[in-house]
Amino acid sequence: MPLNLEHEAVKISDELGNVVFVGAFAVNHYSTYRTTRDIDLVIASPLDEQKLIELGYTKWEESRGVSWSTPRGIKVDFYTRDLGRIPAAWILKKAVEVRLGRKAIRVICLEGLILAKHRAGRTTDVDDLRQLLTHCGSTIRWDVMEEIADPLEITELKQLSSALSH
Repeated sequence: MPLNLEHEAVKISDELGNVVFVGAFAVNHYSTYRTTRDIDLVIASPLDEQKLIELGYTKWEESRGVSWSTPRGIKVDFYTRDLGRIPAAWILKKAVEVRLGRKAIRVICLEGLILAKHRAGRTTDVDDLRQLLTHCGSTIRWDVMEEIADPLEITELKQLSSALSH
């Protein structure tokens, strides 16, 4: 993971408090293999736009909705309700702590990340899913996955994991 994004994640955590990093940034925690120039995160409380602006964040409209950049110019997307139909509260509760030097940040748990990537289904998400299952498939906690996935999704993911992790 690029050092500047790790530094940015620490800064964001310091500024905003209870956040969990998701997306490519989180994928790179489990399996470093691709680059990203933006950061996606789940935030505990409703997005306080005024607070973000006071902290130096900048908002702009895109064709797919609203985006933000940090005071240091990194694009960031906020998820406040859910990610891939996984409730934000669950993501926040199951997040794992990652040490970055003397600081710590939190990233989405492997099971939540795998399910979010599976549900998204875009080309990059399928590639991310393949990478995660290849390198981490044997460590999936299926009991945790059962909390958020339906039985058909679990069957599909178990078959994919079995095929890719051997």
